[in-house]
Amino acid sequence: MGLTSSLGIGQSALAAYQAALQVAGQNIANVGTPGYTRNSAQLAALAGQTFRAGQIGNGVRVLSINRAISESLQTRLRTATSDRSSAGAERSTLSRLEGILDPLGDANLGSLLSEFFSSISDLQANPDSAATRGIVVNTANRLAQRIQSIRTDLLNQRLDVNKDIQTAVDTADRIATQIADLNTQITISEAGGTGPASALRDQRDQLLGQLSDYFNITTREQPGGAVNVYIGNESLVQYGQSFGLRSEVVSDQTTGLPTVRVLLKLNNGVISTSSGMVEGLITSRDTHNQLQFDRLNQLAGALIGEFNKIHSGGQGLAAFTTITGTNGVTDSTLPLNTANNGLTYLAQSGSFFINVRDRNTGEVISTRQINIDLDGIGADTTLDSLAADINANLPNVTATVLASGKLQLSSADGYSFTFLDDSSGALASLGLNTFFTGTGALDIGVNSLISGNVNYLAAGRPTDNPAFFTGDNSNAIKLAALQDLSIASLGGVSLNEFYTSSMAQLAVSSSAAAGAETASSVIFDSLTAQRESISGVNLDEEAVNLIQYQRAYEGAAKYMQIVDEMLQTLLGLLR
Repeated sequence: MGLTSSLGIGQSALAAYQAALQVAGQNIANVGTPGYTRNSAQLAALAGQTFRAGQIGNGVRVLSINRAISESLQTRLRTATSDRSSAGAERSTLSRLEGILDPLGDANLGSLLSEFFSSISDLQANPDSAATRGIVVNTANRLAQRIQSIRTDLLNQRLDVNKDIQTAVDTADRIATQIADLNTQITISEAGGTGPASALRDQRDQLLGQLSDYFNITTREQPGGAVNVYIGNESLVQYGQSFGLRSEVVSDQTTGLPTVRVLLKLNNGVISTSSGMVEGLITSRDTHNQLQFDRLNQLAGALIGEFNKIHSGGQGLAAFTTITGTNGVTDSTLPLNTANNGLTYLAQSGSFFINVRDRNTGEVISTRQINIDLDGIGADTTLDSLAADINANLPNVTATVLASGKLQLSSADGYSFTFLDDSSGALASLGLNTFFTGTGALDIGVNSLISGNVNYLAAGRPTDNPAFFTGDNSNAIKLAALQDLSIASLGGVSLNEFYTSSMAQLAVSSSAAAGAETASSVIFDSLTAQRESISGVNLDEEAVNLIQYQRAYEGAAKYMQIVDEMLQTLLGLLR
């Protein structure tokens, strides 16, 4: 081995430590770059020449530039990112739900419900007071408007969540395309064993982290450096190709409400999510929002149906000369309890009474019991047969089935009529002598007949003595008691209890979502700190590396200087 070989050793050292200095400099330059992964130069001795005395090396080289990264930690961090985003989306939606329902506000639904029934209680003490009756109508209107307003807000929130899902899917689709493009670039860049394309891999890792914000993903790195990405069992990215994501709006088969679902562009397969922002939004829409939407509708429907059943069997301060039901059937020849025939509240076997009065004296001149037969044996009562029964057995009152499928009753000149004791629910079903109109939160309202004339508010019960035509509060007592009665359609609880349980469920869900977000954030922060300790740049460590590589470089330069002097001496001897 001669001096020429010695120069080679020095030259290799200068090149190797210059490269190591550049790696350290790159680390320092990117100390504030988000997602940057620290690199390190791996040095290795060059194979030497063998002599009798032993082997003498030929210098040093940079064996590889390594990325300081733990793939298993990256996987856990992406999962934590998905969990945190999912919990955050749920908490945000539930927070808005609390704002919509405003359980602690002055105009919350529970307070308005209590206020309405309180006005009914006041009506018990003053059944003849026009002012008291007006207050009942006003509080009922406020209650109905609030129910409709909440439903509108809940529907708007659902639509907003749908839009958020669409935006998230569009963003995730673009990210998937970028990941596929980077797969191609990384594969080309690393072809031939040139080592990892650190900058490109950092970009891809950042994009994978962003994608995990929206979906819980799994990744599998391929031999050529590409990463395949999966959402559930669906492959989203394969090598340099993204199969794409899209969203579409469909009508929910159960509720009929607009619903956005996530599909794979390649085959229109429905994407099943388990975590991530999109999953949080879907859960918020289909669980939390839908639950409150359904329970509001259930509460409104029970209030309308049960209140009308009591009200329709009572009497106000005025009798009717004509009245038209607010609800109609689709086919008047079918039994009144036929499902999907236009009526929401179905009648049952029973009866009700109609009192015909002399308009001049107020006295009852005839009373007829109208039977409703819906036992499924023989001919059951239809709207046509009901009208025929009234016309055949009740003088001075005419029943007509209108083209709209509604029943209209009219009295002859000089006569009027009132209703009494409906055990069948037929009057409430058809909307005769009812207080509320509608079938649920969408269309609940106060019957325009009562809004136009509060004397039709049925606080009493008809009698055959005109002296008792006013001053009776027996029906108002029954109406006021409804607030705390168990209702079968509400699962055997009262209106108040049902509302309270709805707010309790909302509070529990909000607390759980907040707890889940806090817990997932703690895990995310912990894993982020672990990643930073492995992959982050430590300026103190890099400063040590700089000094070490600088001293090594200076030593190699000094070594080259000495070898050069030796060569000059040797050449001088040869002259």
